[in-house]
Amino acid sequence: MADPFSIIAGTVGLADVCIRFALFLRQAKDGFHKVDEDLEDLSKEVTALRSVSDLIKRSFEVHLAGITDVNDQQVISNHWQATQTTLTGCQDIIDRLKDLITKVLGSGVSKHVKTEALRKYLRQQSKEEDFVKLRQKLSAHQIALQTSLAAVNIIYTRNSQSTSIESFSELSSKIQDLGADLQSAVNALHASIELSAEKTLVHALRSAQKIVPLASLNEHFYAPQTVSSIFTGRKDDLDTLKRCFQAPNLPKELQTQKRFVVYGLPGSGKTQFCCKFASDNKQSFWGVFWIDASSSEHAKQSFATIARIGKVEPNERAAKSWLSSLGRDRPWLLIIDNADEVSFAAEDYYPEGEGGVILITTRNPILKVHGTIGPRYYQFGELDETASVELLLKAADKPLPWLRSTVESAKDICKALGYLPLALMHAGKTILIRLCTLQNYLSFFEKNWTRIRKRRGSNDAQSISDANAAIYSSYELIHSGLLSEGTQASKDALDLLKIFSFFHRQHIRVDIFLRAACNPRRELLEQKQREQEERTTGSRLKPNRTVAQTLRTVGLGIFTYLVRLGSRPALPQFLRDALQSGSLDELRLREALKQLFQMSLIFANPDPNDDSYSMHPAVHLWARARPEMTIADQALWCQITATILSQAILLPPSDDKEEDEIFKRDLLPHIIHVQSNERMIRAKYLENQESKTRLWPPVLQPRLDRDRALQLVKFSIIYTQCGLFEEAEKLQLQVAEFANRMLGMENTRTIDIMLLLSYTYWQLTRGDEAADLQERVLKACIEVRGPGDLKTLQIMNMFGTSRWQQGRILEARQIHETAVKGLKKVLGDDHVDTLKAMGNLGRDIGKDFRFTEAIEIHLKVVPGLRNKLGNFHLETLIAMDNLAMAYFDRAAYGYGQPGDLDHALTLEEEVFEHRKEKLGREHLYTLWSGLNLARIKGVRGEIDEALSVFLPGHTIARRNLGETHFGVLLGKLHYGRILIYAKRYQEAEDILEEVIESHEGPRKGHPDRLLAIFSLINCRNLQGKEAETVVLLEELTESTKALFGENHAWVRYLLDPKNLWKEPNDYQQREPSDA
Repeated sequence: MADPFSIIAGTVGLADVCIRFALFLRQAKDGFHKVDEDLEDLSKEVTALRSVSDLIKRSFEVHLAGITDVNDQQVISNHWQATQTTLTGCQDIIDRLKDLITKVLGSGVSKHVKTEALRKYLRQQSKEEDFVKLRQKLSAHQIALQTSLAAVNIIYTRNSQSTSIESFSELSSKIQDLGADLQSAVNALHASIELSAEKTLVHALRSAQKIVPLASLNEHFYAPQTVSSIFTGRKDDLDTLKRCFQAPNLPKELQTQKRFVVYGLPGSGKTQFCCKFASDNKQSFWGVFWIDASSSEHAKQSFATIARIGKVEPNERAAKSWLSSLGRDRPWLLIIDNADEVSFAAEDYYPEGEGGVILITTRNPILKVHGTIGPRYYQFGELDETASVELLLKAADKPLPWLRSTVESAKDICKALGYLPLALMHAGKTILIRLCTLQNYLSFFEKNWTRIRKRRGSNDAQSISDANAAIYSSYELIHSGLLSEGTQASKDALDLLKIFSFFHRQHIRVDIFLRAACNPRRELLEQKQREQEERTTGSRLKPNRTVAQTLRTVGLGIFTYLVRLGSRPALPQFLRDALQSGSLDELRLREALKQLFQMSLIFANPDPNDDSYSMHPAVHLWARARPEMTIADQALWCQITATILSQAILLPPSDDKEEDEIFKRDLLPHIIHVQSNERMIRAKYLENQESKTRLWPPVLQPRLDRDRALQLVKFSIIYTQCGLFEEAEKLQLQVAEFANRMLGMENTRTIDIMLLLSYTYWQLTRGDEAADLQERVLKACIEVRGPGDLKTLQIMNMFGTSRWQQGRILEARQIHETAVKGLKKVLGDDHVDTLKAMGNLGRDIGKDFRFTEAIEIHLKVVPGLRNKLGNFHLETLIAMDNLAMAYFDRAAYGYGQPGDLDHALTLEEEVFEHRKEKLGREHLYTLWSGLNLARIKGVRGEIDEALSVFLPGHTIARRNLGETHFGVLLGKLHYGRILIYAKRYQEAEDILEEVIESHEGPRKGHPDRLLAIFSLINCRNLQGKEAETVVLLEELTESTKALFGENHAWVRYLLDPKNLWKEPNDYQQREPSDA
């Protein structure tokens, strides 16, 4: 952003120039008997210019200096740079005018010089043209500054929204008026630049043009579809709905969330109607959002998208909570689209509270009871005849005025199509592209209708309803037209149509195809690089393979070669050509998409920055359920679609950029849909096999080979990233069994899938299963690859962390000591993997009460990772967090040195802020550092600040993770301890009892539970309830010694009577370090 002081200085400098020039003009004017009109006008212009300059200076000083909205920063920065350039240009023109007039008047201004003499002198000296040009340039700069001032007003109004006493609708109307004023100023500036040829103001013009879109309080517009340019009818319904939503609120006790239901036949225009309402009333809402309610899985993904907009954890609960938290100054509209399932539980989709406006589209009339305002619901079916004819003829692009015969032909078509908007629109497109005429359309329609009717009973794929069959006849005409063209574009379009039908129908990103074309080559190169690195850094000893393992490896290599020699992935022709040439012909892909788009078989995303397409539900189903689409065809194209999705996904760590994470989340609905279709096709295949009606080709049952296994792994990673861990586990178990059987546990690929499965177990809070699986893999690696192999050491480090999370601290330390020693030998002291393992070891050592030693290790790890990865890389932040808590532990457990808590506080605050910025407020790592920060503040006696950090994060954790998640239980444990510091003993006692009870079962001997027992004993002792601690003390003694041994430092600390009776204030006392 341009330096604010330079802007202000520029306006001050211009004002000074204007004052001096005005004085000069007055002196020149005094030298004439008659006031020259041109000089008088010029004087007025300079005075006006000075006023505008002063206004800009005041506006910047008062209104704009504190703007921090990151979304506007770049636009505003460009605007001020342009304004500064304009101010400088003004000063230059005024100086040039002064020089010109000085030359015309001579060295002195005589009162006896006549005006006519001056004009004659100007003409004689050929200065008249220069004078006019400079006047035009000065006028253009004045308009540019006025335009800048209008832009400033818009920016100020937008940023005053949160503090304004005006309602959202009043502010929205005001800023739209300001936007219209700015657009007028922009138009005037454009004309002035053309007149004056002052190209230096083009920057000012462009910067002002970029401010025009900011004249809106609507920040988010996330709608299902773009509104058709030929949208017809429903005007009265739209007006009524607008009045209902804008009606004054009822008294608070009668207030309820504003909801409205639109139900009716497929193709009746329900979604288009809601999108039209949202588009027309966009300025009445801060945000417009939508949920794909066609299935619960798709709804969850839609909520995840909304959650990302709100910068909260991408799940349904977080998204609804965020919407509920938006105040009156941020009204929102939520469209719940295609809630057609009979089992749809609408109330589960509503954010809590009375805020917001909700529109529901459904085929299910039962849902109309959910309407709460006005008539509560609309039932959509057929359009009236007049609107139907208008829509059809608009879609066919028939010029006005329409002949009577044209209207009569249109009426016949409308009647045959049941007056359904979707069918009418596609019929119009068919006529528009001249596949038939308005007069012979019905004959083509009847032929397709008859064919569909005959095939409905014997359709191999899926039954077709009467309503859909009528609509499908229109689609079949378009399909026949594409088929008859026979061009490359039409063939590709037909392939894309089939592929799109097996994607989820919404948000089909174009870069799915671009990535699918280039990723296989990239994967091959990266695989070769990894194998080379493994050979370079792996153990120099030969693997300890048995004869059977060696034979299996050789045999598998031959088998894999033969299988891959005779097979190629199932792909459409345009992607097969891309794989052969090494790159996708994007123009070819765009031409095919263009054909589908022009025929309204797909539509583009409303957001111009979102390069994706969607399909209407009826088109989506028709493309899969066409009469010619047999089960075998469905199986083939479902497999092709799954292959494209798989090739579009890269395995970690090749996809660690933020845009890659967003891309993978966007793939989830498509993966769910394609796998759902696989299951349905398989079920239909088995059903038909049992009935012995026909033989089915083997393509219907995908074999689990290398490519299929890789596909399932990739899909499981998407499920994992999106929090669907149960689904991820199912796929990973299939692949793990296959890899173990075909490759053996010692194979690198088997190891990778086993480790991936162990990670999934951890996410499912099945820590013991995860650790057991890692232990099996580690033993296999040690046996076959050797204890010094890089892969073995990396798994050893991971397994040690699992033991630490299980609370088996002594085992974790021994494992990490071995791993660190080996990694230093193989990779060196400063390698990232070595440093990360050292950080894990430092954490283990700290739990042995060797605090100073732990701190020394972390003080090596933090600068090492900063040097390798950067100051605020996520791994660097983990190391900083470890260091902060090592300082904290040394202070909190009575071994503190001066400054320990200050060091801990500074580090943890930095970690917390950077994690919020990088990961979001609701990410698990952010919540973890928030908890640690609260613990530090609690021990420092800053109880209110500690709770202000902890409680919001704890609420999020409970909502996102569940009450029994080990992370939530850890938070409750330390919440109880903070309450002890605050002397709120009864509250602390209740919470600690809950933590102890929740840790029953496998986690009964976990250190977190033991610390909770210790804290509860301490809490009761401070309340004089010693009698209630006897049983607890016995359990603490027995469990602590069983876990750590008789003489461990933890045993001595937890059983020390001084600590069991420790007063809250004693936690802030420090003793000299002897650790």
